[in-house]
Amino acid sequence: MESETIHVHSVAEAYLVLMVRRCEVCDRGPLEARADLTKARSGDGQWELPTNCPTCGNDDVLEFRIAPEPTSEQAATNWVNPTQERSRAIDLLGWLTLFRSILEASKKETDKSEIRKLAIECAQCLDEALKFYEPDNELPNQNAFFSEESLTRFRDLPQQFTRSRWLHERSKLPVVVFRTPKSENAGSRRWWQVWRRRDPRGNFDGPDKGQADI
Repeated sequence: MESETIHVHSVAEAYLVLMVRRCEVCDRGPLEARADLTKARSGDGQWELPTNCPTCGNDDVLEFRIAPEPTSEQAATNWVNPTQERSRAIDLLGWLTLFRSILEASKKETDKSEIRKLAIECAQCLDEALKFYEPDNELPNQNAFFSEESLTRFRDLPQQFTRSRWLHERSKLPVVVFRTPKSENAGSRRWWQVWRRRDPRGNFDGPDKGQADI
């Protein structure tokens, strides 16, 4: 069967996909990267990310297409989406789940610079989530959810998805500005592993079943 190509806007978003994606074998998540994201040998603009499921041990390779094509400087930052387009890879529930998990990890952090970086990552998750709302609508459209399970969650608990709630949460976080690769937001470290390492399973019941609250 032909592999699915996942469309993302950055290297950072590709790694975040692992955090809300389930294993195709055991239907558990999140997944872990077992190597770096690299360009595919086919030379057709695709990228490949080898993954592993920590639950059942299944190895896989996810295929991505990144647009706009990332520069080496952008690839080294935590810039999730340099465009105004909403995500095609992570739905509204996924971004809200990521926000909550990173927020919980930040509460366990003691280093002020790391707390600041995690706050920026939280802010970006909410920025992406809010793209799924129409300006005058308090609730999202059904196309904000990419799976029947996510849509069912919305139908069962619409109060968890009100736009005003997430705008309020966003107002507590810093404005995200990416000026140059040498800014405080950039760096060669793999930023997406920082909060993942500190909270290995995090609050990530999102990719599994039965999450009670966002």
